[in-house]
Amino acid sequence: MSEITFLASSKPFEIPEEIQEYNQRREFENEEDYMFFSVREASKDWLQEVEPLFSMPYIYEAEGVGNGLFLTYLEKYMETGDLLEVYRVPNQHIFPSYKKKVQNEPELIKVNTESYIYRDAYGLYQLKPTNWVEELSHQNYIAQNSITTFVKY
Repeated sequence: MSEITFLASSKPFEIPEEIQEYNQRREFENEEDYMFFSVREASKDWLQEVEPLFSMPYIYEAEGVGNGLFLTYLEKYMETGDLLEVYRVPNQHIFPSYKKKVQNEPELIKVNTESYIYRDAYGLYQLKPTNWVEELSHQNYIAQNSITTFVKY
Protein backbone atom coordinates (compact mmCIF):
# COMPACT_ATOMS: atom_id res chain seq x y z
CA MET A 1 0.00 0.00 0.00
CA SER A 2 1.33 3.42 -0.89
CA GLU A 3 -0.46 6.43 0.47
CA ILE A 4 -0.31 9.77 -1.30
CA THR A 5 -1.59 13.14 -0.12
CA PHE A 6 -2.32 16.20 -2.20
CA LEU A 7 -2.45 19.78 -1.01
CA ALA A 8 -3.95 22.57 -3.10
CA SER A 9 -3.43 26.20 -2.22
CA SER A 10 -4.84 29.57 -3.17
CA LYS A 11 -1.27 30.86 -3.64
CA PRO A 12 2.17 29.30 -4.15
CA PHE A 13 2.93 27.24 -1.05
CA GLU A 14 6.18 27.61 0.84
CA ILE A 15 7.36 25.72 3.89
CA PRO A 16 8.37 28.27 6.57
CA GLU A 17 11.98 28.33 7.74
CA GLU A 18 11.07 27.07 11.23
CA ILE A 19 9.52 23.93 9.73
CA GLN A 20 12.35 23.47 7.22
CA GLU A 21 14.83 23.54 10.11
CA TYR A 22 12.80 20.95 12.02
CA ASN A 23 12.66 18.76 8.89
CA GLN A 24 16.48 18.82 8.76
CA ARG A 25 16.95 17.68 12.38
CA ARG A 26 18.73 14.38 12.83
CA GLU A 27 18.43 13.91 16.59
CA PHE A 28 15.24 13.69 18.60
CA GLU A 29 14.62 13.29 22.33
CA ASN A 30 11.96 10.65 21.79
CA GLU A 31 10.19 8.81 18.99
CA GLU A 32 7.13 11.09 19.10
CA ASP A 33 9.31 14.08 18.15
CA TYR A 34 10.22 12.47 14.82
CA MET A 35 8.00 14.04 12.19
CA PHE A 36 8.26 16.13 9.06
CA PHE A 37 6.06 18.20 6.79
CA SER A 38 7.02 18.73 3.16
CA VAL A 39 5.44 19.66 -0.15
CA ARG A 40 6.58 19.38 -3.74
CA GLU A 41 4.87 20.22 -6.97
CA ALA A 42 2.59 17.44 -8.17
CA SER A 43 3.92 15.51 -11.12
CA LYS A 44 2.23 16.13 -14.47
CA ASP A 45 0.59 12.69 -14.38
CA TRP A 46 -0.88 13.24 -10.92
CA LEU A 47 -1.82 16.82 -11.70
CA GLN A 48 -3.92 15.66 -14.62
CA GLU A 49 -5.72 13.15 -12.37
CA VAL A 50 -6.38 15.33 -9.31
CA GLU A 51 -6.83 18.80 -10.78
CA PRO A 52 -10.61 18.30 -11.32
CA LEU A 53 -11.02 17.51 -7.60
CA PHE A 54 -9.67 20.84 -6.37
CA SER A 55 -10.85 24.41 -6.62
CA MET A 56 -7.40 25.89 -5.93
CA PRO A 57 -4.80 26.51 -8.67
CA TYR A 58 -1.57 25.40 -6.95
CA ILE A 59 -1.44 21.63 -6.40
CA TYR A 60 1.28 19.76 -4.53
CA GLU A 61 2.12 16.33 -3.22
CA ALA A 62 2.48 16.59 0.55
CA GLU A 63 3.88 14.48 3.34
CA GLY A 64 3.22 14.89 7.05
CA VAL A 65 -0.17 16.58 6.81
CA GLY A 66 -1.42 14.49 9.71
CA ASN A 67 1.18 15.64 12.24
CA GLY A 68 2.09 18.55 14.50
CA LEU A 69 4.25 20.37 11.95
CA PHE A 70 1.29 20.81 9.62
CA LEU A 71 -0.77 22.03 12.56
CA THR A 72 2.06 24.45 13.41
CA TYR A 73 1.82 25.76 9.85
CA LEU A 74 -1.93 26.30 10.27
CA GLU A 75 -1.50 28.05 13.60
CA LYS A 76 1.50 30.27 12.91
CA TYR A 77 1.82 30.77 9.18
CA MET A 78 -1.58 30.58 7.56
CA GLU A 79 -2.56 34.13 6.62
CA THR A 80 -5.98 35.76 6.49
CA GLY A 81 -7.54 34.95 3.12
CA ASP A 82 -5.55 31.71 2.65
CA LEU A 83 -7.35 28.58 1.59
CA LEU A 84 -5.90 25.06 1.54
CA GLU A 85 -7.49 21.83 0.35
CA VAL A 86 -6.09 18.45 1.38
CA TYR A 87 -6.93 15.06 -0.11
CA ARG A 88 -5.38 11.82 1.16
CA VAL A 89 -5.47 8.65 -0.91
CA PRO A 90 -4.70 5.56 1.22
CA ASN A 91 -3.52 3.49 -1.77
CA GLN A 92 -2.43 5.31 -4.91
CA HIS A 93 -2.52 2.08 -6.93
CA ILE A 94 -6.34 2.06 -6.79
CA PHE A 95 -6.69 5.84 -7.11
CA PRO A 96 -9.55 5.70 -9.67
CA SER A 97 -11.88 4.03 -7.14
CA TYR A 98 -11.00 6.61 -4.45
CA LYS A 99 -11.48 9.44 -6.92
CA LYS A 100 -14.88 8.11 -7.94
CA LYS A 101 -15.97 7.80 -4.32
CA VAL A 102 -14.88 11.32 -3.37
CA GLN A 103 -16.67 12.70 -6.43
CA ASN A 104 -19.90 10.75 -5.83
CA GLU A 105 -20.05 10.56 -2.02
CA PRO A 106 -17.85 13.34 -0.62
CA GLU A 107 -17.53 13.82 3.13
CA LEU A 108 -17.38 17.46 4.16
CA ILE A 109 -14.61 18.51 6.51
CA LYS A 110 -13.90 22.22 6.86
CA VAL A 111 -11.68 23.99 9.37
CA ASN A 112 -11.63 27.76 9.85
CA THR A 113 -8.35 28.64 11.53
CA GLU A 114 -9.46 32.18 12.33
CA SER A 115 -12.86 31.51 13.92
CA TYR A 116 -11.70 28.09 15.25
CA ILE A 117 -14.61 26.17 13.77
CA TYR A 118 -14.38 22.50 12.77
CA ARG A 119 -17.21 21.15 10.63
CA ASP A 120 -17.78 17.61 9.44
CA ALA A 121 -20.75 15.42 8.48
CA TYR A 122 -21.76 15.16 12.14
CA GLY A 123 -21.92 18.83 12.95
CA LEU A 124 -20.16 22.06 13.68
CA TYR A 125 -17.76 22.34 16.61
CA GLN A 126 -16.35 25.47 18.16
CA LEU A 127 -12.72 24.88 19.10
CA LYS A 128 -11.33 26.82 22.04
CA PRO A 129 -9.11 29.71 20.88
CA THR A 130 -6.55 28.99 23.60
CA ASN A 131 -5.87 25.40 22.51
CA TRP A 132 -7.61 24.93 19.16
CA VAL A 133 -4.60 23.20 17.60
CA GLU A 134 -4.56 20.58 20.36
CA GLU A 135 -8.31 20.05 19.96
CA LEU A 136 -7.98 19.79 16.18
CA SER A 137 -5.23 17.19 16.56
CA HIS A 138 -7.83 14.92 18.18
CA GLN A 139 -10.34 15.37 15.37
CA ASN A 140 -10.45 13.38 12.15
CA TYR A 141 -9.39 16.29 9.94
CA ILE A 142 -8.12 14.13 7.06
CA ALA A 143 -10.45 11.43 5.72
CA GLN A 144 -10.14 9.29 2.59
CA ASN A 145 -13.50 10.33 1.14
CA SER A 146 -13.05 14.00 1.81
CA ILE A 147 -11.20 16.95 0.48
CA THR A 148 -10.61 18.85 3.70
CA THR A 149 -10.77 22.61 3.37
CA PHE A 150 -8.74 24.85 5.68
CA VAL A 151 -9.61 28.54 5.53
CA LYS A 152 -8.58 31.61 7.45
CA TYR A 153 -11.06 34.49 7.33
